Amino acid sequence: MSRSQSTLQLTTNEVSSLLKLFPKGIVAVDLETTGLSPLVDKIIEIAAVKIGPTGEISSFHSLINPLIEIPESTIQFHGLTNDHLKEAPTIKKPLKEFWDFVERHPIIAHNSSFDLGYLIKASHDFQVNFPPLDVYDSCRWARAIYKNQQDSPKNFKLSTLSEHAHFKLLHHVAIEDTLACLKIMAKIGELPIDQKTAMEKSFVFRLSQFDRNDCFNFSTRLKGLTQLVQDKKLLKLEYKGSSIKESIRPVRPIGLMPLPKGPVLFAECLFSGMNKSFLLKKIKSYSPLEASYWRPENL
Repeated sequence: MSRSQSTLQLTTNEVSSLLKLFPKGIVAVDLETTGLSPLVDKIIEIAAVKIGPTGEISSFHSLINPLIEIPESTIQFHGLTNDHLKEAPTIKKPLKEFWDFVERHPIIAHNSSFDLGYLIKASHDFQVNFPPLDVYDSCRWARAIYKNQQDSPKNFKLSTLSEHAHFKLLHHVAIEDTLACLKIMAKIGELPIDQKTAMEKSFVFRLSQFDRNDCFNFSTRLKGLTQLVQDKKLLKLEYKGSSIKESIRPVRPIGLMPLPKGPVLFAECLFSGMNKSFLLKKIKSYSPLEASYWRPENL
């Protein structure tokens, strides 16, 4: 099966359900990338499926040559190597074609801050314009809908939600993941639950909020943080403006990403066990932390 094709299909009923949630249409997006940091890693595959306001379905797909070595640690998930991509275009032309395809439809993705982070950063780097549209997160939407429900999935991963919606997913094939996202949203849309509140909770940002260079740039003082994050090192942050008393925060880094309020380190806080966004401009200092050493009394 080609990576531009999917084993999944949307039924007429699913399209109708989606249009109840998004009467003007919707575009689901998924990417494969060289890593988990939109500020430093590269896109290697873009896929999108669009539902128009009258129910027409269209799709977009492109493989992309990242011009950097793809780490083995990510190849094991998506299966794309530099040999697969050596004849693929570089990012600028597919990126323009993608935004032309999206038009002004709202976008939804699973954990959309990451996918859109890559698209926004690449658009900024190559001066590609994008429309001022709204972005929603199907993971947040599912959490809002299923919270406190008896028939709740065990977690909100795309694969788990697909199983909960009773279809099989060929995960980490971008076009397959876009259709899975839409099928999950169609299933959610059938539920007799307050969808307006769920939509509000799943709203991530409006793309017009990314209109300043400081959404993407961070101090040279933090340049060494990039490699530590790429190497998935446990870190000790001295953080200003913490919501807890301790200014020193032990974290497990996930990625560096742009947000309208400024670039952030997205990481698991080892105090709370929750994933949080740490504004880079509020990080006073950072250093590696040995796994055996991290205890509150040692910080």
